[in-house]
Amino acid sequence: MNPRKRTLPALWVLAGMLLATPIAAQTVKLEGKWATRLGVIRVKQDGKKVSGKLIWVSKTCPFKRGTEILKGVLLEDSLSGKWRYCLKGDKCSGNKWAPMVMLVARAGKVLSGAAYYKSTECLIGGKRKGDGVVVRKLRPRPKKPKPVPGEVAVKDPVVAPNPTGLLDEDGQELEEEIKPLNPKDFEKNAGDWQSLMEEGYGYMQAGFFERARRYFHKATKLNPTRPEAFNGIGVTYYARNDYQEALKWYKHSLEVNPDFGDAFYNMACIYSLMKKRALAFRYLNIAVLNGYAQHEAVQQDGDLNNIRGDERYQKIIDRMRKR
Repeated sequence: MNPRKRTLPALWVLAGMLLATPIAAQTVKLEGKWATRLGVIRVKQDGKKVSGKLIWVSKTCPFKRGTEILKGVLLEDSLSGKWRYCLKGDKCSGNKWAPMVMLVARAGKVLSGAAYYKSTECLIGGKRKGDGVVVRKLRPRPKKPKPVPGEVAVKDPVVAPNPTGLLDEDGQELEEEIKPLNPKDFEKNAGDWQSLMEEGYGYMQAGFFERARRYFHKATKLNPTRPEAFNGIGVTYYARNDYQEALKWYKHSLEVNPDFGDAFYNMACIYSLMKKRALAFRYLNIAVLNGYAQHEAVQQDGDLNNIRGDERYQKIIDRMRKR
């Protein structure tokens, strides 16, 4: 059974980030300061090659300033490469590199995707609860204005003490340019959201894709921090062979929550249908590594026919068989 279709009944999971719009490849510029779980990195870009080094270190891992933790190559709005992490716990030390794929979103101000961390008994420093990776671009925090003589000082929430503690190498306080939404703000809509999802899924199963899409759109308004409705919209466009539009909404679901693994496989299928092999393999590889796709389903999925003759496809299948 196609994983894209398999995921539809299970339309309730996860939380995340504000809906974003991917940007065109020619406008991708990632240079600047970015917030990660390991600290603040300064990203440099040389054409399609991207690297990031720590300029302010958190307590998550014993890395030093100047340590490179990000290496990747851009292809359209996709960044594929490696992500560094450390091993923690009794008799655990050192660091390793995890393969990763991230989507460039929000006009280049958010990177959202997944990494593959090898199984270990050690704690993995820098890893979220899932395999998702989110990196957010930073800007200087507004400085508190100097008090005017004779005026009563008024506490300004905009320049309150820095809640993130993020700093650059010069001690400048930083803040995220795009802040994530709080899922708790939408908990009151949970019942209505689920009803809309059930209605949408019912219409989709019956083949009424446009009608299903309307329900999914309403669901995104009730809770924009959950990825399932965005994914559902993508499926309705996929069913009508509108691959560009389907791809856009699959990307939205990934931007909303990078732990929503079905989006990686769905995007691999769409890129295969569009004969964009390099991008198809980027997303298929991370989907397989993290268990988002099953061996039998991959081999039976006609959407991947355009890439089956490539040796990279056979390597992925061989890896899955060894599990």
